[in-house]
Amino acid sequence: MAVSSFDPNVFLAQEVKGANEIKFTPIPKGEYKAFIDDIDMDEYEGSPILVINYAIMDDTLKATLGLEKPTQQDRIFLDMENGQLAFGVNKNVRLGRTREAVGQNNGKAWQFNQLRGAGPVKLLIDHKPGKNAGEVFSYVARVAKAS
Repeated sequence: MAVSSFDPNVFLAQEVKGANEIKFTPIPKGEYKAFIDDIDMDEYEGSPILVINYAIMDDTLKATLGLEKPTQQDRIFLDMENGQLAFGVNKNVRLGRTREAVGQNNGKAWQFNQLRGAGPVKLLIDHKPGKNAGEVFSYVARVAKAS
């Protein structure tokens, strides 16, 4: 195991000058090639949410945003039945579209962890207003197979 030279106490005691940014530049609207960088789970009022973090593969976007790895998060509410993932008409359609886009929606045995690193996919990014005046957030409007 590598020994870290980072000392959190020294870091927290350092004096810095300058103001931090207070606005985040959203990913511009458009289509982007991406892969699933990581997944996680969240919950809202007892409903499970699959959190997918896409890494966007676009050098122009990297330069525009000043980020080495631009990412976009997608949050998919999951339909459940008796504590299990629900299948059938109008059940987990967004999950099905994501699995289809990465070639994992073929009816074979599957686990959520198989999504990690999957892709590439084509993301359609759109914008929605935030709660504060002038705030704009990017979101995944559609995910499809990359061509």
